[in-house]
Amino acid sequence: MASTYRDMGDNGSMWRQFDVGAVVESLIDDAVVVAGVDGMSRMVRRARTATTPDDLRRVGADDLVVVTTTSLMSSDVGWEQLIGNLVAAQVAGLTVRLDPAEPLPDQLLAAADRAAFPIITFPDSMAPGSVTIAVLDALLSAQGQRLERFLEIHQRFTPIVLAGGGATEIATTLHTLIGYPVLVLDASGGRTVVVPSDAEIDTDTAVTSGVRQPILAGDQDYGAIVVVTGGSPLDADQLLALERASTAIAVRLAHASAAAAEQERFAATSLEELIAGHAGDTADVTERALSFGWDLSRPRAVLLASIDPPTNPDTLQSALATIAASARATLGRDAIVWTRSSTIAALVAPTTDEPAERRRLAETLRHDLDQRIRTVTISIGVGTRVDDSREFPRSYVEASRAVDVGRWAKGPHVTEVFDELGLERLLASTPTDDLAGFVEQTIGALVEYDRLHRTDLVETLGVWLETRNMAEASRMVHVHYNTFKNRLDRIESILGPIVTDAARALECEVAIYISRHYDGPWTMTDTV
Repeated sequence: MASTYRDMGDNGSMWRQFDVGAVVESLIDDAVVVAGVDGMSRMVRRARTATTPDDLRRVGADDLVVVTTTSLMSSDVGWEQLIGNLVAAQVAGLTVRLDPAEPLPDQLLAAADRAAFPIITFPDSMAPGSVTIAVLDALLSAQGQRLERFLEIHQRFTPIVLAGGGATEIATTLHTLIGYPVLVLDASGGRTVVVPSDAEIDTDTAVTSGVRQPILAGDQDYGAIVVVTGGSPLDADQLLALERASTAIAVRLAHASAAAAEQERFAATSLEELIAGHAGDTADVTERALSFGWDLSRPRAVLLASIDPPTNPDTLQSALATIAASARATLGRDAIVWTRSSTIAALVAPTTDEPAERRRLAETLRHDLDQRIRTVTISIGVGTRVDDSREFPRSYVEASRAVDVGRWAKGPHVTEVFDELGLERLLASTPTDDLAGFVEQTIGALVEYDRLHRTDLVETLGVWLETRNMAEASRMVHVHYNTFKNRLDRIESILGPIVTDAARALECEVAIYISRHYDGPWTMTDTV
């Protein structure tokens, strides 16, 4: 049997709804249900008088329509069609003041029975106005009883919410009110609460055969409450209690989410101050760390997992949430993780100074991220391990430089540890203008010669610097030994002695390395 799904929409309107049966109970004894008794559960919101066929065509959903026999008999459609039209319009039912001269046709009553559409009659001794007043009095009485019951149920949940009670207390109260086992599911469908706690309930079976009420706060979906009815329907009071319980849990979870978000923002601000060196004195840092449960007494290193540009605002927040979840899952329980604008930062706690250990942490995160996320690429950088929280700014700068240098040298989706950067570690500390000046001073003339003469002497020099052997270098570029030697002579005529000057050769090698690996004003134009 399919589960009953309820979406209350207007959470405050349920107390205004009651069925035809509740109205009939409040009517005078002379009122009789003459047809459609199986439709007594049809919902009523208002009474409406219809004195003409046009009035009957204008009635709407949940109307309890007051008519006379005369106005009903003047209908210009057949009885089957009339009842069908009223049912299609979701009308609650008809109340009819009888006329001894015109009894209700058997065909009308039979059509109403087949459609489970209630017809309630009043004796002809009542004036038409009295019938309308009686129906209105009955509606007001039923509404008053419904409101009283609504407030009674509402008061069962309100103290729990005000006292800070959670889903377990709310579900227990719901179970007490309706008598069925209750499941509370999270947004992913996993069950978080079962009442009674010892009930043996299969979640899939409960969802398909029970009554499910979503737990919503605005657009935020927090899951659902499932009442395990075994396929039995809930009555109006039970449905009202279910709706109130879902609202109470939604309020509790929304409040908890807001408090957690505020706590997370304050924690992130505190951590940003730490890595910026603006956290205040030691006592203040220690007090904040204790309030958040952070252990800053042990050596730590800064790790950054940064989304590679360009970032897409439509996917940024979901990507950051996924990266943060991955970091918390893979970096160890001692890691302190927080979210920045397009980066997840963490204070990791390696046990040694060895860069290989920080590399393993970063690669573990990298592997998990590659499994979890496809919408963005992420570059990871790790700074050196420091012994004191006052040194966090240095580790943070190193992690940032590791990300930047990795991207410059290798492109996006890199994983770099600062103290494994080698030559890049030195270059990372050098301003771009200084690097450009060094490249220009060292091999600028050769770059310009290649550009003007459409040659590749910079490449020739690079191959010789890799081998420091003309025979091997000539084979690598597939030219005769003498041809390669002539090219090298041309290079030295432009740049000066290189083959016999070790320091000059090293300068050229570094300049070519920079020009090959980093984007900048020194970038060489490809030759043909």
